[in-house]
Amino acid sequence: MASMAEFVYNNTVHSSTGKTLFKALYGWEPTLTPSNIPTDVPEADDLAQTMEAQWKEVESALQQSKQQMTAREEGSPMEFKVGEEVWLDAKNVNLKTLSPKLMEQCLGPFKVSEKISNRVS
Repeated sequence: MASMAEFVYNNTVHSSTGKTLFKALYGWEPTLTPSNIPTDVPEADDLAQTMEAQWKEVESALQQSKQQMTAREEGSPMEFKVGEEVWLDAKNVNLKTLSPKLMEQCLGPFKVSEKISNRVS
C-alpha cells in the first residue's frame, strides 16, 4: 500500500509547479496499467482493478487532506456546542512564568458554558 501511495503522490499535480513530480523529473506521465493491451488472465484483471481502486482511494484521501489544509489556512470558522471541551491557544494569554519557552502552548481543557457567537477566532 505504501508503494501505491508513493505512486499517487508522485502523480498528483503540485500547486507550486503545476506538474506532477514524474512530469517535472522525467518529462512524461506514467500510467498505472497499459490501457490499450488486452489481457486474457482474469487474475491480472482483478489485480489491475484492485490497484486502480486503491489508487482512486489514495487520490481521494490526498485531495481531502489538501482541502482540509487549505480550509485551515483560510481560517474557516469552527463551531463549538455548549458542554464541549476545548483547548485555548496560549500565545495571546499573558501568564507570569520564569521563561516563555517553558509556558504551556495550549491551556485547558475548558468546558463551553455559553455560546456567544457562531465564529471562533
